[in-house]
Amino acid sequence: MAHQIKPKDATALLSEVFPLAEDDNRDGVALSQPKAVITATERLFSSRTQAYRQALVGCAVARILDQAIDIRLPATEDGDASFSGRSLDEGAVIPFLRDRAVPITASSPYLSSLRGGAKFIKGGEPRIQGDKGGFDALVAVVGYLRKLDADAAKTYLRYLLRCFIQLRETGNITLKKIAKPNLEQLRSLVDGLLTVRSGGRIPALLATALFQTINECHALGWVVDFQGINVADKSSGAVGDITISKDGPVILGVEVTERPISQARVALTFNEKVSPSGLTDYLFITTAKPEDDALAAARSYTGVGHEMNFVPLAPWLIHNLATVGPKCRALFQAKMIDLLGSQGVPAEVRVAWNDKMDEAIGVPKSGN
Repeated sequence: MAHQIKPKDATALLSEVFPLAEDDNRDGVALSQPKAVITATERLFSSRTQAYRQALVGCAVARILDQAIDIRLPATEDGDASFSGRSLDEGAVIPFLRDRAVPITASSPYLSSLRGGAKFIKGGEPRIQGDKGGFDALVAVVGYLRKLDADAAKTYLRYLLRCFIQLRETGNITLKKIAKPNLEQLRSLVDGLLTVRSGGRIPALLATALFQTINECHALGWVVDFQGINVADKSSGAVGDITISKDGPVILGVEVTERPISQARVALTFNEKVSPSGLTDYLFITTAKPEDDALAAARSYTGVGHEMNFVPLAPWLIHNLATVGPKCRALFQAKMIDLLGSQGVPAEVRVAWNDKMDEAIGVPKSGN
């Protein structure tokens, strides 16, 4: 009798490995697969037949969850060692990848390019062959996978999902919005977004959007410049992650950080940014509590005419959004959507926005 894999087990595995693949992609982790396997996988992602690479996800999942399965046999009529590739794809792979905005085929590969009882062996091609080279690459990777133990197969799945994440960067992700966002919805959205690992991007975007909102709502005449993530302040000439100027001069420098701020960092900021620029107002917006000696160091500069202040990001956002009114709360949402649509913002951040937006308005995830 063919082996059965429960969709909930497959989804749990994908939910475990996918965030690790996102971390690898964000951090630029070096590849850890044999060269021939990388070449074959890249061939799958260059193929116009998307079904082959999508089917490979199910094969990797099957290999990890049940080592008795012969992953070359994705149809139950192929014997006791086979499994249902279609059931695994429709029950777990498709909804999981679709929820994360990964470009995939509209239907199961086993109803399109792999229909007709294909086997992932030489000579096991589907009746209608769209890309022989692509199918041969699939066979090669499946042959490699079936020899791996569960841990090694999981490492390959992590690499494979990273390839899908890179593919997602080329797609168009429509950003969700609330027609008239209220304060509680925005609070939920902000709190949810700040749980997402983003390399500092999400906190910086939230802070920038709020400064832009305050400026426009109160007609302050500011110019709010955001220099982007991973751009060195020294090389750019900026005095912070965000600079606010009015009628030419910079009136506020802002650093947005997820790391605890120490006395040494305050001193470095003063010596490299605040003092040389003559700036009299500098703000650290933080997600972690500053160290006590950092607060003491900042106070010491007040006596020489330079204020260096600290605010926690989430309360600062919510308190300001509470005071600007419904129209400007909607404007904040619009500013965030504009920033998220900017060049250089990773797809994973846009997906996180949509996920947390769903949570804020109570939309259940697929399968719930």
